[in-house]
Formats: sequence, structure tokens, C-alpha cells
Amino acid sequence: MRWIGAFCALMLAAAAAAQEEDRQLDADERMFTVLAAINAVGYDDGVGVGSDSLVRQAVRLQLEQWQGESRELLKVAYEQVKQDDPAANLSQFVTYALLCEPPPTFELRANLPTDLPPEVRKLRSLAPLIERFHREAGVNELWEKYQPAFEQRMVEIQEQLAPMMFRTAGYLRLSNQGREFAGFKVWVDLMAAPGSLNTRLYGGEVQVVVHPSETLAIDEIRHAFLMHLLDRLSIRYAETVRTKRDLAAFAEYAPALPAQYKSQFDLLVTKSLAKAVETRLDRLDPAARQALVDEAMSQGYLLTAYFADALEDYEADGRDINDYYQEMVDAIDVDAEGARLQEVKFAEAPEEEEQVAPKRTQLSQADQLLQRAEFLLDQEMLDEAREVFLQVRELSDGRSAQAEYGLARTAILEADPELAREHFIDAAYLADDDPQMRAMSYIYIGRIEDIIGNREEAIVQYKLALEAGAASEYVNKLAQAGIEAPFQRPQMDEDEPEAGQP
Repeated sequence: MRWIGAFCALMLAAAAAAQEEDRQLDADERMFTVLAAINAVGYDDGVGVGSDSLVRQAVRLQLEQWQGESRELLKVAYEQVKQDDPAANLSQFVTYALLCEPPPTFELRANLPTDLPPEVRKLRSLAPLIERFHREAGVNELWEKYQPAFEQRMVEIQEQLAPMMFRTAGYLRLSNQGREFAGFKVWVDLMAAPGSLNTRLYGGEVQVVVHPSETLAIDEIRHAFLMHLLDRLSIRYAETVRTKRDLAAFAEYAPALPAQYKSQFDLLVTKSLAKAVETRLDRLDPAARQALVDEAMSQGYLLTAYFADALEDYEADGRDINDYYQEMVDAIDVDAEGARLQEVKFAEAPEEEEQVAPKRTQLSQADQLLQRAEFLLDQEMLDEAREVFLQVRELSDGRSAQAEYGLARTAILEADPELAREHFIDAAYLADDDPQMRAMSYIYIGRIEDIIGNREEAIVQYKLALEAGAASEYVNKLAQAGIEAPFQRPQMDEDEPEAGQP
């Protein structure tokens, strides 16, 4: 029935996120406010070192005069969530800033619990304190005062960013006006400890946060951009990629290869291609180019050598990467590449180094798989999404609320509300430490009951959602609305036949 598809779309869009201006480089009052808040109550990493931002130092001095009522509350809240590892500590607040609403609310805008990365779920209750801090400390005036410094930094970054993106997209023969550019964004920060980058991949979008530093890590930004452009192709042509999966066995013999690439062959293919493209983008002599290929192979990026050779044919072909990709992957000779890999001497795993600066966040294998599954679900690749959610459930011995929640939404899109209800029930039961997921699960069960005419049971589910104690005001409003009036399935178009009719 076509109305089920409309119902799914409505449920999966519980709240539309505010549309950001279509720019690849920007600064944001949310990031400024959140990081100013933690600077005011105990975040001192990197203060006064050579590359520390002058803006940060000035703002900290001015905030010493702020003695608002929320200062002690914010300090207590910060101490409760502060992590010992400086990188992880900063990472959670960067993620919060990227996902929250703009002033004045600062409420986390993801209303589907699986949209929230694990590192920020415990920060939901910060929103009222950040809102009070923004008001009491006059952060809006501080933001306006220091905007020229942000604009100057953006000009400096743009001088390197624009040519890099133009050259990278040009090599792949993609228009900078194409849809491939959507979802990639670089944010400028002047309030965190000096470091390189924080890179985020959520829901198919890549966001790179550039912290204060003496030099711009343009190669890292380029790599993130390449991964963004190429990863969607491994998903689009998943069936072709899957036929080469026997090569994944060699990844187990590469100690230096991160676990996420050992468990996700399509991601390993993307990474290998990105590294190969980088060797073509850099103007290197053949020996230096081959050295980079050999290094990538030793690290476990198994198809870098194949793609480095195949890209020569691509360059002579004239088609863009969208049209050429499937043919290039299809031409991989599994036996020949297996023989090549048997000759590779894989590097040992690197020793753990003391962290002196923030780096990109390292997620568990389960969380990496969940991000992948959410992206697949967003692309409506339902079979692939279900497979990954099931992998997460197996990894957790059947104890993953997020996996059940994802399987429920997959079932809805497959027009199987009975199966969806079973998974939502399991998600609600398992979500002991996530009241928002539990509440949303009850709301969705209530909506299913309303659709099939079980109004009394629907009300029971909406009340359970309120009792779950979700931190989000929006979720509570959804539950209250369900109690006050039945959820209505969307009206069919006038020219749409009734269910069962041709």
C-alpha cells in the first residue's frame, strides 16, 4: 500500500533539521558558544602554547568577569562529563556543537536516537545550561566582536581549500555544482586547544573542524573530501564490490590496518581508491609515487596498487568517476590481486603514542557499523542496511537497542509494521541507558497501533513514552500529541487508487 511509504517517510522525519547555508567553509555561533562555555569552567588544554588562538585567550579573559547564576551549574556539569583523554574530551563537545540547534535553545537537533553519536548522548541535559550561559555571558556580543578574526581565518583557509577541492573534483571529472559536493563542510574554530582536525561522518555527511594551528592540514582535508566523494560509489555499486570480497581475508594479516576496514570491505575499497587518487593528484616522480603505493599496501589498504594502475586507464578514458567506477571495480582480478598480496610485507601495528593534541574520534566497531547502517538506510538501501544492523546485533549478543531500533525502521520502509513493532519493543526494553530511544520506540509503537485502529493500546504506548523521561522537549511533545489525538495516516492523492485496487 502506497500510504505505508508515506507513513514511513513521516515517521523517519520526526523533525526536519534546519537547513544550513550551502557553503563548504563556515564558522558558527554554536561552536563558538559551546567551546567558550567549557573554556569558562575548566577546559584549559593548550592554553598559552605558541599556536593557541589570540581570540581564545581574549574571550577567556573576558569570561573571567562573568559570574552568572549558571556558572557553578555549568562547572559541575562539565566536571561530570569531562574525560581524561584530551582528544576525547574535546571531541564530545565538538560533536555536540555540530548537532545542536542554533541560539537560543542549543538543544540537540537529532530526534532519532540513532542519529546521536554515543559520545554526546550523555550531554543532552547541557542544552538549558548552554542557553543560560549564552544569555548571561553576552555571548552573542562576543561572537559579533570576534567575527572579523573568524572571517580572516576563513580567507586564509579558503586560499588553500578552494584550489584543493577544484583540483580534486576536476580529477574525478565532477562539477563543483554537482550534488556530490553536498554534505561536505569545513568549520573554522578558534576556541579549542591547538590541534589538527576533528572529522565527523554522520548520516552520509562529512564535516571537518579545523582547530587553531600553525599550518593547515590540507592533505587531511583532501583525504576526507575524497572519502566523501568516493564512498557513495562503493555503496551505489555494492553488488559489484561484493564480488571481490574474497580479498578481504588478506586484511586479517595486516596488523596496522584499523579494525573498521577489516570489518567493512566496501570502506576498505574506498580507502584504497582514495589513497591511489592521492598519488595521482600529487605531482610526484614515478619512484616517489610507487613508494606511497607500497606504503599504503603495507598498511593493509589492499587495492591501492590495483587502483594506482587502473587510474592510468581512467585518465585516458574521458568518463567521470561516476560512470567509470563500476567498470574499474568489475575488472579487479581476484586471483591476480591475491597473488600480489601474498608478496606484500605488512607493517606492524604502531605503538600507542602519548596524545599531545586533539585528533579525530575513534569509535568502536559497533558504532562504526551503526553509522554505516544509518547511511545505508538514508539511501534506502534496505537489504544492505538490515545486514549491517544484524552484524551489530550479533556483535552485542542481541543486546543492542540501536540495532533493534534500526531494524524496526528498516521494517517500516519495507511495509512490515508487525515486524517493526517487534523490533521497537525490543529496542524499548534494551534502552535502559537511553530514555530518548526508549521514548521514541514507544511513540512509534503507538503510531503503528493508531494506524491499525488500536486506539487504547496506542494511548498506553504514548504514556509509556512520557514516563521514559526523555530529555528532549520535542519527544515529549510528540507523545503528548499522540495522547490528545490519534496519529493519522497521510491522505492519498486524489488520483491514487484505494488499497487493493489496480
